[in-house]
Amino acid sequence: DDANRSLRQFDLKRRMFKFPCSYLIYSSSFDALPQPILDYVYGQLRAILKNDSNGADDFAHLSAADRLAIFEILMETKPAFGDSLKK
Repeated sequence: DDANRSLRQFDLKRRMFKFPCSYLIYSSSFDALPQPILDYVYGQLRAILKNDSNGADDFAHLSAADRLAIFEILMETKPAFGDSLKK
């Protein structure tokens, strides 16, 4: 993104990747999923990253800074994610 962040950045001191969201979200296989599945996945991602999911305990390990960074990266680098917010 504009801040030179990427879901592919390594952080081998704390965890494997600096931002804990799979970079496979950029794959053609992911993009080829049926639209209802993509809508569901994007909805779940949005809920997790905005910390308003019912299963928030499952993602309590994500700091507010990590959630915000992942959200911003996806908004800037994955147009379909941003488009899903408009629905």
